[in-house]
Amino acid sequence: MGAAIAIVRAAACGAMGADIAAMVDALRTDRSGVGPSDLLEQVPAVAAGVGEVPLGNRHGAHGVHGDMARGDASAPEVVHHDDRAEQLLRRTLEQLLGDDPSATIGVDPSRAMVVVGTTLAGMRHCGAAMRLEGADRATEALHSYAGIPAGSVLRRAIDGLPIAGGAITVSCACASALSALAHGCGLLRSGEASCVIAGGYDPISEFAYGGFSALQLVATGPLSPFAEDREGMKLGEGCALVVLRLLSDAHARGEVPLAVIEAIGESSDAHHLTQPHPEGRGAATALAVAVARGLPDLLIAHATGTAGNDAAEYQAYRTAFGADLPRVAVTALKSRFGHPLGAAGALELLAVLACADAGFVPAGLGRPVDRNAFPDIDLLQQNPRHSELRRVTVLAAGFGGANVAVSVLRGDQALVAAPSAPVGCAPRVVIRAIGCVTAGGRGLSGLQRLADCGARNVSEETLAPLLDRARTRRFALLPRLMLAACRDLCDAVGMSTHDLASMPLLAASWHGAAAFTEQYYRDLLASGINLANPMLFAESVPNVGSAHVSLGLGMTAASATVIGTRTAGLEAMFLASCRIRSGEWNKALVVMADESHPTIDAVLSHCTGNQVHSGSAGMAFLIERMDASHTESFPEIVKFDRSIMERGRWRSAALQQGADAIPEIGCVAGPAALALEIAHGNTGKVSISSTDPNGFAWTLHANAHGIPHAFATV
Repeated sequence: MGAAIAIVRAAACGAMGADIAAMVDALRTDRSGVGPSDLLEQVPAVAAGVGEVPLGNRHGAHGVHGDMARGDASAPEVVHHDDRAEQLLRRTLEQLLGDDPSATIGVDPSRAMVVVGTTLAGMRHCGAAMRLEGADRATEALHSYAGIPAGSVLRRAIDGLPIAGGAITVSCACASALSALAHGCGLLRSGEASCVIAGGYDPISEFAYGGFSALQLVATGPLSPFAEDREGMKLGEGCALVVLRLLSDAHARGEVPLAVIEAIGESSDAHHLTQPHPEGRGAATALAVAVARGLPDLLIAHATGTAGNDAAEYQAYRTAFGADLPRVAVTALKSRFGHPLGAAGALELLAVLACADAGFVPAGLGRPVDRNAFPDIDLLQQNPRHSELRRVTVLAAGFGGANVAVSVLRGDQALVAAPSAPVGCAPRVVIRAIGCVTAGGRGLSGLQRLADCGARNVSEETLAPLLDRARTRRFALLPRLMLAACRDLCDAVGMSTHDLASMPLLAASWHGAAAFTEQYYRDLLASGINLANPMLFAESVPNVGSAHVSLGLGMTAASATVIGTRTAGLEAMFLASCRIRSGEWNKALVVMADESHPTIDAVLSHCTGNQVHSGSAGMAFLIERMDASHTESFPEIVKFDRSIMERGRWRSAALQQGADAIPEIGCVAGPAALALEIAHGNTGKVSISSTDPNGFAWTLHANAHGIPHAFATV
């Protein structure tokens, strides 16, 4: 497990209250936060209700200028750059850090980091931009498009705060917040940070509402988890953030933890893009790790109220708890909050911890439990329960099959139960294999041809031999690029996909599946929120890359996608190296890709004042722990430098010492520069720098030792 991690501060907002104190008061009652919407950009034909955060009039009647919230681009106001996502995140950060953020963080800004999760980031800006285009407001539309990436949302939220050690966004749909918590622990245990802000957020949006409705997952009646006549979910929104430290550091500062993180389990179903495994295998795997040290006094269920999720989740409970399941109290709070997507799991956990401090355990709402289908579940409904909680476990599951379960020990009880351990000596982290697809062709030889080939995009001729056409022909380009790069990696070193099955996966992308996202959103605006395209929605979510790679390669360990910055590829390599150095992982597959798109080029050209012509590419790296006793030489990741500069100061292309610039291929550019150094046969120290328009700057320092050679298994 490594060094114990303490949650020393927490803040949240959701449909049950604009802060944790308000949530506690509301959860004492039997009311739900789900109701009519003021914030959805379109009005659904059936008013199913949503869970919106009651922010009041602080940011205007609708959180943005009122007319724009309903999509009226003819209104004289321009789109506010701080839309709902930025507001939820910034407001929660202000609650978390208080009047003196420097004192709260308590370390040099270079040692403070942020890692947050989200399902859709700044996607509301996309609809606003398209409406502005339709109103012939092209310049304003470009500004709005620039607000879509997660890096833009996060940078605006943390502006002016004493955080300079890096800011990263991860996405694995509705498991994003708990995934961010897991990566935050890795940052601390690896010694890369001394204070980490972690959690998740998502605003209400037509993009999500239309998509979930198209998948027939939205209930018109009450959200009723584990009921016989359950109809589905209710969409919500929210933000939940915590301050994490090593428990030893918290003690040294005189802080009494709200809770100590006891264990985190992560897994992937490798089953289906939008449906859980019917036997709940992935969720059971994550839960088994989280509860290995003892039964929880309370399990916070994911419990979306959909037929498939609740049935699979119950099977996961039976597998993880066996005959002890009737002894585990379960609460399902999405019936109160709605489903807050990227904030799920963390939001409910913080609400439960605060309620426990107030002397009660909050219950959910909904119709009675189906005792024939779920005979052993002790589900808290309607009325709060008064019982002492020591150990609390929370489960979250997301599109693409990602599962994360977290067990915490409350407050002072945790100080004896989870003593901290010192951070061990960092092992070497090496690159065992590389795969890539670029406009120059496949493999490192294709990468070497990239600068001179005259093409921008990966050809179907390059992709076809690497992909199963029958399975991938309807996929967005982004996951096809990632899968092809992974197949090239396997071919290059003689690996089979069986070798990857139990390996953690981190994907990365700046702009995601850009073409499918545009197609889905334009169709959503043309046809309306009630007639969204379910296939395009599923292929447009930001974690579609890691989802398809885990599915296509049968990978059942942890998975997530680092999103929303031009440096996302280096950030994913950084997170993987931290998890390896901390002892949590032994190896990881890191894959990154970006598509080219005319709108991306237009926005970047507008931001920089220079013409930008981007291309598509995909790369994969097998990164592994290697002890000092190992005598083989492999390219070694030494360290990462990162900083947060003034927005707009970025270079189109990654730069490496003594070599030409890489063409603009999004988040692949930095890692591609490293791969070129390795392909050139350099054997010395290499430094690769990459920057993002929002001011995020990363430099990877490595020791190059030539091209990794073939091996049979890893």
